Amino acid sequence: MSIKADGQKWATKESQVVRNEEYARKASENIPDTFNGTTELKLKDFFFKVLSGSAQGILIGVLPSAVMKYIIQYSGLGTTTFGTNLSAILTLFTSLIPFLIGMAVALQFKMKSLDVGVVAIATMVASGSIKWAQAPIGFTNPVTGIKSVAPANIYIASGAGDVINAMIVAAIAVWVTWLVARYLKGFGSVAIILSPIIVGGGVGLFGKTIAPFVGDVTTWIGKLVETFTTLAPVPMAMLIAMAFSIIIITPVSTVGIALAISLSGIGSGAAAMGVVATTIVLLINSWRVNKPGVTVAIALGAMKGMMPSVFAKPITMLPFLLTAAISGIPVALLNIQGTPTTAGFGYIGLVSPIQSMVKDAAVPATVMDHFINPIVAIIAWLIVPIIAGFIAQYIFSTLMKLYQPSDFKQDL
Repeated sequence: MSIKADGQKWATKESQVVRNEEYARKASENIPDTFNGTTELKLKDFFFKVLSGSAQGILIGVLPSAVMKYIIQYSGLGTTTFGTNLSAILTLFTSLIPFLIGMAVALQFKMKSLDVGVVAIATMVASGSIKWAQAPIGFTNPVTGIKSVAPANIYIASGAGDVINAMIVAAIAVWVTWLVARYLKGFGSVAIILSPIIVGGGVGLFGKTIAPFVGDVTTWIGKLVETFTTLAPVPMAMLIAMAFSIIIITPVSTVGIALAISLSGIGSGAAAMGVVATTIVLLINSWRVNKPGVTVAIALGAMKGMMPSVFAKPITMLPFLLTAAISGIPVALLNIQGTPTTAGFGYIGLVSPIQSMVKDAAVPATVMDHFINPIVAIIAWLIVPIIAGFIAQYIFSTLMKLYQPSDFKQDL
């Protein structure tokens, strides 16, 4: 018995049975694949989803404040109530990065709303972006001006916290949620009570316990990079720039990596220059073969959108590396610095170039202790990368013919 086309009359009882089976099959295929105890957690897929969700959360939290910071400051909005409130709200995004990481990771696993909230809260409380302490009797609330009549906890937003610990806790929270769903039926009808307490509170408390140890590791990595940039600034700046020139066209977040290892000083400047190098090479090739909108999108920061064409022909990464290596040299020679927040931006919002020039009272000397003038900035951030980009283009495309601009053809 063959299945008739949709809309035709089902004349016999047998054909109706077949029709019902077919409709049931189609309905089952259209059911959303939600996270539960039967979900298969493969290590590679699990790691990628945690990484991808973390990158999304970091970008949501970092981009608004970083891009608008200097616009508000130099447009005069910073002196108005509107501008002050907007700046405060966007800055608060940074402290909510761990929450956004937990939320985005949970959504990567297609969790239901309760589990998304629980994973996000567990990640938030364990990251250190919100700190708390007990205020004594008589403590004056700086917002209300009222003195406390009894000891009470006070909470203070304190930067982005430890991003690496946030990623670890988000992964653990997902795993624990899966275990509860698999072996305890997701707590059944009392899930709304037990999930926040046991999964959210328990995993959050565990994450807060391991936070100092994870922080020591990330601090050590950051200091190691700083030591290398001090002992061998030129080769280290070149290597960092080359690394970030590749990272920017992968699913991994350059901003996330920089925040995770607290990349600052020359290391931050070199990382941002690596992003710039890739941007320049993509622009040189894109304007010849792509629609104007694609080229504009790349200039505005959509480098990751070029992943399909780049990974289809990995040899196209060679000009990124050479351009980054050359562009990294003036970073060391001219002492171009940045902060962990600006390390992965490059030309996006002009965040990295502006940060290298403007002294910000909120940035301590331990993070940045040198600022360049506009002329040096134009040479380092614009002239050198463009020249280096055309040199790389000539060597690898024109001379060696390893790729052609058409290899970068892409629709965004």
